[in-house]
Amino acid sequence: MPLTTLAYNLKSSQKPPILRKRMRALVVDDSPTILHAICALLDHRKIVQVVGRAESGSDALAAVKDLRPELVLIDADMPGVSGLRTALVLSQMSPLTEIILMSMDVTPQFRAACVGCGAYAVIYKPKFLSELAVLLDEELPPDPEKLLQPAISRLPLALET
Repeated sequence: MPLTTLAYNLKSSQKPPILRKRMRALVVDDSPTILHAICALLDHRKIVQVVGRAESGSDALAAVKDLRPELVLIDADMPGVSGLRTALVLSQMSPLTEIILMSMDVTPQFRAACVGCGAYAVIYKPKFLSELAVLLDEELPPDPEKLLQPAISRLPLALET
């Protein structure tokens, strides 16, 4: 569609929305069913461009070398090389790649463990679409302690301890 066909129904004081390029993403989850579902939802909603999939931490490390994604979504709880360990290695191997962990664990102990692993944020897996969309529209804060707070603060109160 040529740009000339785009039109905005705006009042004179409003600015048109900024058209942001979708980030190239690698999705990592040890469950093939969950991995397929996450990738399908991301493709359908066009939140990111899924350029690769991996079912383990070691597969993710190899895929990042080959695909050079801008974003890696990692299941935090994987057998073998865990998501936290993978995030730590990726943050050192590819420091410009944004890393977001997905987890069902919302405990303060888990959040504290995530702070030092190089991840930009942790999102609650059942709400990954909405939380990811919000995170990608936000500016990256400079303080690593604050990197986990935007997504975590949106977790349901019933799940927080």
